[in-house]
Amino acid sequence: MTDQTGSAHPQPEGAGPDEGGPPSAKLRARLLEAMLEIAPDKGWTVAAMQTAAERAGLSQGELELCAPNGPSDLLEELGKRSAKAAERALGRADLSGLKIREKVRLGVKAYLGALSPHKAAVKRGAVSPANVLAGPKALWAAADSVWSALGDTSTDYNWYTKRIILSGVIGSTMAVWLEAKSGEEVDTFLDRRIENVMEFEKTKAKVLDAFSKMPNPFDMMGKGKG
Repeated sequence: MTDQTGSAHPQPEGAGPDEGGPPSAKLRARLLEAMLEIAPDKGWTVAAMQTAAERAGLSQGELELCAPNGPSDLLEELGKRSAKAAERALGRADLSGLKIREKVRLGVKAYLGALSPHKAAVKRGAVSPANVLAGPKALWAAADSVWSALGDTSTDYNWYTKRIILSGVIGSTMAVWLEAKSGEEVDTFLDRRIENVMEFEKTKAKVLDAFSKMPNPFDMMGKGKG
């Protein structure tokens, strides 16, 4: 499949509404589908969400149940849904023989691929006040899904730093993707960002190794004597 910038990418299956989960989740999925149809023209506003609820056949009570925080809940849901679609796409892909940077690249591309059918709506959402809180949550969900699909076994601070760094990569790449005139422009930027991260990790590893070989200052001061 080719996205709206002309870039080829894997198309994740299951990028549509989630049929499982509690009633509120099913209602939210219906509401999101209706919202995605009108958001390109009306934006992610409360008024637009009311219109979407009417189109989806939701009562006022159902609307409040599935999206108590307004459009922000729908933007967060879109991000999570796309993150899960990317995770499933990576789970089906043959990653054997690929370097970690190549696997991460596939993950980011899969996430953008899941968002691609709704690019106009995503673009309106990116500048919406409703995205102030929903945006970071969606990026974190995407980063976590990618690392989980790649079998990340890190613990402690490494678990968090990997997701924080990848969230930044995804967020900056999305900004370019939303405005890019070609898929090549997005790919070039993404490759450069991943390369920058890899160089940073190499430098960090060297610094940590150097510190580990330094003498313990407490030992030098005679810690524990008299």
